[in-house]
Amino acid sequence: MKNRSNLVTILFLIAFLVVVGLAAYAFYSQYPALTSENLERFIAGFGGWAIAVFVLAYFLASPIPMMAPVLATTGGLLFGVALGTVLAILVATATSLVPFTLARRLGRDWVEAKIKGTRVESFYKRLDRGNGFNFILLLRLVPVMPWEMQNYVAGVTRVTLPVYLVATLLGSVPMTVCLALLGSTIKNPVSWQFLGSLLLAGAVLIVPIVVFYLRSKRNPV
Repeated sequence: MKNRSNLVTILFLIAFLVVVGLAAYAFYSQYPALTSENLERFIAGFGGWAIAVFVLAYFLASPIPMMAPVLATTGGLLFGVALGTVLAILVATATSLVPFTLARRLGRDWVEAKIKGTRVESFYKRLDRGNGFNFILLLRLVPVMPWEMQNYVAGVTRVTLPVYLVATLLGSVPMTVCLALLGSTIKNPVSWQFLGSLLLAGAVLIVPIVVFYLRSKRNPV
């Protein structure tokens, strides 16, 4: 089962790299340099298909670790804070079903072996209660592992699909807003808006970790 999962991830990675390669070829065949202005013109050239291309990239990257934050930031750069945030949240939630479903098919033993002996294991035991809403919500808010790995772990909990989707949607909002804001200001990395976005993203990342750590110290497993 592990080999099957690795194969699926590798195939998605290859497909993602192919799409990126084709996009890069199309871009540089039209523009001599990669600038924010050229990139915006290139994306605008897709018209109504620009969003579809973004969704496809998210889908192909869904099982690949560390890609979700990159794509959320890219959404802010390409579509602005408002549309970029909405797109990233909705698409990330929908495409998280890919690794979630893989985990459900692979089974609990495979994922539990992955988290055995880590802090994630105690987190899992403490919060996997009832319908699992608290577990999924806090898993999104407290980034103890990459987004993609969260999806795999969620797939072997008892959480129902509707509860999983709602908790994922709500839990992904704070960081996605920060990343989209960061992407929208990345054109001017010395501006106060960009620096403010970095500080806000850092706070959203660190504060839940500190709160969870203090609570775990107060109420050990």
